[in-house]
Amino acid sequence: MRIAVIGGGLGGLTAARALVGAGFDAHVLEASPRPGGVIGTSSVDGFVREHAASSFLGGAAHGALALCEALGVPVEQASPRAKRRWIFLDGKLRALPSNPLQLVRSDLLTWRGKLDLLREPFREARAGTDESVHAFAARRFGAEAARAIVAPFVTGVFAADAHDVSLAAGFPRLAALDAQGGIARGLLKQAAKGVVRKVTGKGAASGPRGMFAPRGGLGTLIDRLAGELGDRVHTHRRIGELAATERGVRVDGEAWDAAVLAIPAEDAIGLVPTLPAVAMRLAAFHRAPAAQVYLGFAADQVPLAGDGFGFLVAQGEDLRVLGVVFESTVWPDRAPAGQVLVRCIFGGSRDPDAAGLDDAMLIAQATRDVGIALGARGVPTHASVVRWSRGIAQYPVGHRDHVRAAVAAARSHRIVLAGADYRGPGVNDLCADGDVIVEELRSWT
Repeated sequence: MRIAVIGGGLGGLTAARALVGAGFDAHVLEASPRPGGVIGTSSVDGFVREHAASSFLGGAAHGALALCEALGVPVEQASPRAKRRWIFLDGKLRALPSNPLQLVRSDLLTWRGKLDLLREPFREARAGTDESVHAFAARRFGAEAARAIVAPFVTGVFAADAHDVSLAAGFPRLAALDAQGGIARGLLKQAAKGVVRKVTGKGAASGPRGMFAPRGGLGTLIDRLAGELGDRVHTHRRIGELAATERGVRVDGEAWDAAVLAIPAEDAIGLVPTLPAVAMRLAAFHRAPAAQVYLGFAADQVPLAGDGFGFLVAQGEDLRVLGVVFESTVWPDRAPAGQVLVRCIFGGSRDPDAAGLDDAMLIAQATRDVGIALGARGVPTHASVVRWSRGIAQYPVGHRDHVRAAVAAARSHRIVLAGADYRGPGVNDLCADGDVIVEELRSWT
């Protein structure tokens, strides 16, 4: 089968690679001069900037770490100095506890909130319809933990309010643990299974744990993917229309056996004017705008940026930034000697207007917020902005139902849906999605 993969972001490239590996004749049609979509890496003034995602977790069987190994992309693990994480809550940075002893000593929750959290194993599971992450967290952990810990974490993933994100679609592992009797009980069961595997040598072995990134940034992975696909990647190919035929599809008049739509759903709607059922289903998916401000400082101007991964901001605080990553602490080679680099995230569905501010206003806001939270002094030695009008896929309550309906509508016209809008927004999700797409196309033959 001859397959047109429309969109050369990470989702499109990994889909094409999986299809070619399964024997399909797949070609990537990318509108821009370079593949990668929102993902890319650049260097300015000696500071290395990631344009979107910057890393991925190990342990996923079909995730990015396995893909890097298969492609021969060297990776590095996050620095041990990046283990600590912070929450900006009630006007100050507070350390996120990583073990029970730290939880007891933590000022992130009151004693009432800590007791509420400890009751989690004794609360009943909720079965049935989907719910928001905030509703789940308040039910299982209590209102304090929901606000102070879970809601900022959701913002860190989706740049969204936890009230607006689906538990089942956004955090399926938590939903599964909840259905199995609770988070603590579920984790204990998983730990016990891991011990059994180590003792008996039976069962699936998981890969290395921790946070990883390709050396030089995620742009390295994009380059290697595109290089492997070679002349199957066609840049400067902006598609105008996708139409169904009796035996396949036509992409701007050219016949193909099937098409993979690997661009944002909001952009894909304009390609299917003759397929109103598909367009209607695609209209259920949205992305939020995002802007990232990179600030460089002399290391002695912001010493707190050398302690941990970064911080997330609880809602209602006097900071407009959603979160700040201590880039040069996590990945030490990303700033010149004697300098630190922080990445400040603005916008998302929590504050979409922020992404529309001009560069000067964003840089001023980021400098102010970093000054308040980290005590940064002086003028940044570097300041730059990377922005995306459709940067972060949103997963509202009921998202999985929308995905099922959209996939069915597209399938009836020999179209497959791929990318961050549907089955997971993370780097690992997009890498694993290739197998799903291969199985979908195989089911048609």
